[in-house]
Amino acid sequence: YDRAIMHEVVPFIQNRQGGPQGIIASGCSLGAYHAVNFALRHPDVFWATVALSGVFTVKHMIGDYLGSHAYLNSPLDYLPNLNDGWFLDRLRQNRLIVCSGQGAWEEPGLTDTRRLQQLFAEKGIGHWVDIWGHDVNHDWPWWLRQMPHFLGHLV
Repeated sequence: YDRAIMHEVVPFIQNRQGGPQGIIASGCSLGAYHAVNFALRHPDVFWATVALSGVFTVKHMIGDYLGSHAYLNSPLDYLPNLNDGWFLDRLRQNRLIVCSGQGAWEEPGLTDTRRLQQLFAEKGIGHWVDIWGHDVNHDWPWWLRQMPHFLGHLV
């Protein structure tokens, strides 16, 4: 999946933009996970991220097994060990926005969002974590309100 995005989708987008320019990674739920994972793994390509209601470890799906492929796709597991100056320097220049509600079906994402916030702070990576109210559920009507709100802060 990573290769398909990086070798097919990214060049297509950059061609449409007229050359290599930063791309915003964004998504809701599983898409939020992918947005954060791509932003962390490719900070030279994705300059900004808007992630809504995501979970950021693959352990929710596969349990405690973390072979190399699972580990490299589980931000809450690899981020604590990320000490490469090249990655950290670029991540510190990027704009990372992560949001979660506190309503129905948000608990796993809310917990992961708070942990991600802690790791960003420990690594000196600038970020905006925004926790919305107890009435904000893991559902499209909220994401349709949130996405334009956060994208408006990026452009």
